[in-house]
Amino acid sequence: MDKQRKEAIENCLREGFVPYRSEHRGKGSAVLEATRRLKLNKNTLTDWVRLQDSLANRGQKNFLPDWSLFVEPGGTTRRELHDSAYWRRKALGVEKELAAVEQMLEEIGGIRNLKVSPPEWLLRRSLGTRNRAVLSMLFTDLHMGEVVDPDEILGLNAFNPQIAATRVRRFFDAVCEIGPRWAADCKVEGLLLNLGGDLISGDIHEELRITNGLTSHEQVRMVVALLIAGIKLLLKVYKRIHVSSVPGNHARTTFKPTAKLYSKLSYDTLIAHMVADAFAGDPRVTFQIGVSNDCIIPVLGYTAFLTHGDKMGTGGGQGFAGPLLPIVRGTKKVEAQQARAQRRPDIIMHGHYHHSANPGPVFANGAFPGYSEYGNGLRASLELPQQWFFLIHETWGVRERCEIKLETPAVSKRPASSMPKEMAA
Repeated sequence: MDKQRKEAIENCLREGFVPYRSEHRGKGSAVLEATRRLKLNKNTLTDWVRLQDSLANRGQKNFLPDWSLFVEPGGTTRRELHDSAYWRRKALGVEKELAAVEQMLEEIGGIRNLKVSPPEWLLRRSLGTRNRAVLSMLFTDLHMGEVVDPDEILGLNAFNPQIAATRVRRFFDAVCEIGPRWAADCKVEGLLLNLGGDLISGDIHEELRITNGLTSHEQVRMVVALLIAGIKLLLKVYKRIHVSSVPGNHARTTFKPTAKLYSKLSYDTLIAHMVADAFAGDPRVTFQIGVSNDCIIPVLGYTAFLTHGDKMGTGGGQGFAGPLLPIVRGTKKVEAQQARAQRRPDIIMHGHYHHSANPGPVFANGAFPGYSEYGNGLRASLELPQQWFFLIHETWGVRERCEIKLETPAVSKRPASSMPKEMAA
């Protein structure tokens, strides 16, 4: 059927009938003449031609007639000459309008007379040198001595001095394992161990004095022993260790926080000095222990700022937003303060909020205890015990980062109950 229709139209074209939608008059339309010869309805063949044209435009199999079989008769009428002159004038006007629009667009875009030198894309040859890098671990909120009773929080977490020691060892082990993998393409200059305060639980509240598993002096001795062991482990992997220290609020020796002598009256500062004494004869380990609440650490051309987080000028969390809003507000205040002193920090590290976050250049640290009775009382979101570890690259700044999980997540068991099993199931 399709082949028959095509042949009928092409025969008409050879006889001088004009193609479909042609401006030529000739003997008439080849499609209409073929419709008459095939005895089809008026629009049947016209619709068929449109369908074949659509198939041809899509590159599909079709039976579209060969319109070139039509040969235009010689000579033109006066009317045809008039029509052709009209359309030539029309086309010329459209070309002028198009040129004006193109010129306007070029001027607006600023590309008129702009010389463009296309780059030659070449594979850069290796210079044979590796960029330098420093690994950094943020060690805060150990709260050594604190005891979290799992029964008081329906089995969501547990913490005591033994668990604290296990989590500290896990942190140091992870740093020794992950760091070399991250820095495989770098020249590692060493590692920063940032002691960000609250290394002990302390006796700042009556309930802590009652529930702590160790006295403050015992807490200090245990933390010192763990840090010395951890640094010795790090020295097996990293050739240099730089330890910086700032005090936290839990390690204070005063009943209330003070503005003056804050660092000197802190067990955190005492711990840092005791660890420094243990490595006094080892040039591979250096210490930065000041009397300020804050610490500025220059590293590979960047400026790192370490503070505990309790003195950033903000309070606690806010509703469903939790502690993230005060973290952002506080670090913005720190950033603005230091910028006015011409030492805007590239990296800000702190703890205190027991909430891990990384808004922009800020590393807000989690806590070793994890979820506790205090957080449960606030109905705070559950967060695993975790600490930040990251790589500082001399070109890219902080290139890799990871929250080191200090405890394997476990499915909480159903709390113990005296309910008869027949009723509980």
